[in-house]
Amino acid sequence: MAAVANWVRDNGYEFEGPAFNIYHVSPYETQDPSEFVTEVCYPVRRK
Repeated sequence: MAAVANWVRDNGYEFEGPAFNIYHVSPYETQDPSEFVTEVCYPVRRK
């Protein structure tokens, strides 16, 4: 998270709202954790 926060700050953005996840491949599709695909989203806006 620190790397994301630094990038946001260093590139003229600020966080806008809560983070959320999109589960592209979850335990509903496979029981093998190595196959899970999760997109972590941080809404941002330009300052």
